[in-house]
Amino acid sequence: METEKKNKPFKILALDGGGIKGLYTAALLSRLEEKAGKKAGDCFDLIAGTSTGGLIALGLAAEKPSKDLVNLYEQFGKSIFPTSNYKLIRWFQSQIFHFSKQTFLFGKYSAQNLKKALVDEFGEKELGQLSNLVVIPSFNLVNGMPRVFKYPHKEGDFFRDKHIPIVDAALATSAAPTYLPIHKYDNVLYVDGGVWANNPSLCAVAEAIQYFVGEDKEYSHIEILSIPCVTTPSGWVSKSRKRRSFIGWTDKLFQTSMDGQSYFTDYFLKNTIKLIAANSVYERIKAPSLSPAQMKVIQMDRADKKAIETLKALGDQDGFELANNRAIMNFFKTDISYIIK
Repeated sequence: METEKKNKPFKILALDGGGIKGLYTAALLSRLEEKAGKKAGDCFDLIAGTSTGGLIALGLAAEKPSKDLVNLYEQFGKSIFPTSNYKLIRWFQSQIFHFSKQTFLFGKYSAQNLKKALVDEFGEKELGQLSNLVVIPSFNLVNGMPRVFKYPHKEGDFFRDKHIPIVDAALATSAAPTYLPIHKYDNVLYVDGGVWANNPSLCAVAEAIQYFVGEDKEYSHIEILSIPCVTTPSGWVSKSRKRRSFIGWTDKLFQTSMDGQSYFTDYFLKNTIKLIAANSVYERIKAPSLSPAQMKVIQMDRADKKAIETLKALGDQDGFELANNRAIMNFFKTDISYIIK
């Protein structure tokens, strides 16, 4: 029994935030599932996701194949982030209409169409009805503290989140400031988990070592697969204007914190994962390198036909290539050992 414990991995799938760019993540996972002949939810004990990654994580934990989530982005992406297929109209939407709403009024978009898509997908299902452990970061504006929605597992004697609708957890983790409205649930106000945990890998590892992995616990070590969204270069030229109002910052204000947190989490885990246990594994998939033409098309909230097709093509291509990567496919070889009760 002791020998078995020494080689019992706690497997984690962690999915970054990034708006419509989550289509890349879903498409990539769909190709890995196709090669493995298994759904991701059957292969990972815990699934963590922030913002759009949180939507995917909740879908996988609700026993959905990734191809269904690809369809969700393709079907509802343009209604959630209204974007014209015509260049002139798209310029007016982006530079005049949405910019004015984001800067002077009440944010770029309504959450109405996102909620409709989530209700169509999850209905009235609650967190306590999921088939995997989940970690879904958000931020509680009422007490000014991070909030993590979880499956109510017995190890932590959790009960608080058991009856929270999946739809509300999804809206809470994806309420990106100035993009989508603050989400209110049970008199508490929530915004996007990307403000502090856009890469949720560290949140998932903290959950694992607190409750599941260690000398006196069921699991011997951690194996974590971390998947980013498509990342667009965000560096500034050295002569950029230094004194800026909110209008001068606009999208860069939120994006800068997301990029910084994601980088630090990746750096930290690469250098510390072996300290948890010598045989622990951390694999972070490399985001695709974009051409100048692709950089013009891919944005967090651009959902016209060209953007959707480009994101899906990138995810398909990386998924096909990674399906021949032994280190990645090892995550899909064994079924989960944590049993939801």
